[in-house]
Amino acid sequence: MSLSPDTLHPSLAPNFLRERLMAAGLRATQQRLLILECLLVLPGHPTAEQVHRQAVEQAPSLSLGTVYKTLDSFVAAGLTKRVASAEGSSRRYDADCTEHHHLFCTNTQEIIDYCDPQLDALIRDFFAAKGLSDFQPHSFSLHITGNKVLKD
Repeated sequence: MSLSPDTLHPSLAPNFLRERLMAAGLRATQQRLLILECLLVLPGHPTAEQVHRQAVEQAPSLSLGTVYKTLDSFVAAGLTKRVASAEGSSRRYDADCTEHHHLFCTNTQEIIDYCDPQLDALIRDFFAAKGLSDFQPHSFSLHITGNKVLKD
């Protein structure tokens, strides 16, 4: 498997990928670099299968199991998040680890990122008012299921 600057997506410099892996405490192997690149360039919240299909174009011998293990190591290191799909049958991955919520469209199976500081404040205030003595939330992600409304 060859991962040269020529094979990387133009918007991703090799040092950027390497630095992200190293900041997460992971060695920057060629497989990890390739899988991270694929995760970052694929639209939306890709499945491991989608990452694998993209990656095998550059590394035909890369197994789906290796992609799953690598993505799981990314999750454990805080480099990505695992997101349940709207239908619940497949794991999806989100390279955006900032606080945000997800809207699940049951018609398209699309997962849409949603940020709203006012909603975040409401949720924090709600838990602060409840005074849960045996639980202290440090982060949260709201998952809302619905349908996109098409406008005429």
